[in-house]
Amino acid sequence: MKKSLMISLMVVALVCVFALPAVIAGNAAPDQITITAPEGVKATKTPVDFPHKMHADSGIDCLVCHHKDESKDAVKSCAAEGCHVDASKAAKKKPEGFYQAFHNKKSKTSCLGCHKAEKKAGNKKAPVSCKACHPKK
Repeated sequence: MKKSLMISLMVVALVCVFALPAVIAGNAAPDQITITAPEGVKATKTPVDFPHKMHADSGIDCLVCHHKDESKDAVKSCAAEGCHVDASKAAKKKPEGFYQAFHNKKSKTSCLGCHKAEKKAGNKKAPVSCKACHPKK
């Protein structure tokens, strides 16, 4: 009886040591994301190297930016089906357009909108110029 209890406890301990870090890492925010134009769309600016982990570590709730997702465990990219997939010129000014996901000055769910609000609140580090996000390479 004692021997089977000890073996069971050791198995549970091993599962915790090896499986839990993998589960936790699976939900961890990637350190960096490169944001590019959707496939088939000619980009007019350079891709954006987005410091994703820095934003996540600063306490911003995932669902602020991933506002269409139902939970932190089910977040998708902005270019995922059903989100900001329309990158046409006609959609450039529409909220569901790919451009507006990042550049809508009035929305706190867009990069530029959030950064402008942060700047207004006194955060001097929040970039708001085109070149800050799209440096020439």
